[in-house]
Amino acid sequence: MSISVNIDKIIGEFYLKTKFNADIGITAIFGPSGAGKSTLVNLIAGLVKPDTGYIKILNEVIFESQQKINVPVNKRGIGFVFQDARLFPHMKVVSNLKYSNRFGRKGHLRSFTEIVEVLNLGHILHRLPGNLSGGEKQRVAIGRALLSNPKILILDEPLTGLDEGLKAEVIPYLEFLRDNFKIPILYISHSQSEVVRLSDRIVVLEKGRILEQGKTLQILSSFSVAKKLGLRDLSSFVEAKVSKHAPDGITELDFAGSKLFLPKLDTPLGRNVRLRILAKDITLAIDKPQKISALNILKGEVVEIILGSGPGAIIGIKVGKHKLITRITQRSLNAMDLKHGKTCFAFLKSVSVAAADIII
Repeated sequence: MSISVNIDKIIGEFYLKTKFNADIGITAIFGPSGAGKSTLVNLIAGLVKPDTGYIKILNEVIFESQQKINVPVNKRGIGFVFQDARLFPHMKVVSNLKYSNRFGRKGHLRSFTEIVEVLNLGHILHRLPGNLSGGEKQRVAIGRALLSNPKILILDEPLTGLDEGLKAEVIPYLEFLRDNFKIPILYISHSQSEVVRLSDRIVVLEKGRILEQGKTLQILSSFSVAKKLGLRDLSSFVEAKVSKHAPDGITELDFAGSKLFLPKLDTPLGRNVRLRILAKDITLAIDKPQKISALNILKGEVVEIILGSGPGAIIGIKVGKHKLITRITQRSLNAMDLKHGKTCFAFLKSVSVAAADIII
């Protein structure tokens, strides 16, 4: 693994204890406010010293408590992008970008010209930060971090404070960064939609401890995670591929050997999209329904049954490599005789998946 972290830190009454690994691509550090996300990355970056443990980046030990190793911030090879960009207000964009040359590692991951082109900064090079939009500031901050030739990147809630339009402006650049710059990236966020779109792996923090870690879609589809974090709506997160735009306004997607049908998506054929499906929108049947209005009928296997303290139950259905979560009553559970390993059918209306829950 490119990043290996096993550290403890006590700050007042707050106790952070984490152990995880991360590799090339985006690993999300996810959790509510106060979970310890920013504390964790400040420890990795060297802005705060851990009490015990170790941190390794590309097999180099940058902190080890027993051996008393604590590599200075400027020698750790970490590109850090804060949520408020932190550009020098008196320096033009071009000078902000080149400032990293003075303190970054020798050599460059990419040339100045290439970074400017990739992040579309050419037309703002001679402007001061005060004359930039929030999205432009974040792109400049990302460019400055890349030009320091980092071993890894840390993006600390880079979209916080941006409106939806500016977020939509920045996210494609983050995706390009993930797909084309083969370096490990730690992406700190409390936004489900951001981490679902950008990351393949996730580390979920709660009160300074790791609650869960693993593949993003699987972890965020976990009832235990949703319950612990108090996420508003229990949901399943799945990935499907756009296969057809039908003339009747329906887009067909390949999903786990079956088809999903959604209102037309403005997305090219062959593109993978991630979907959030609310548990309340999924209905179960033992036999395949016939002549019903719901277009989406998916065959699956019961893999999880969680009984609530009231009349409800949470059911997890495995469909291919994905898990769909639904809520039903315990009366329905008993009437259908649902048990682990039993085959059933999950169905939902095409219009049930809101546009905001289609993460392209």
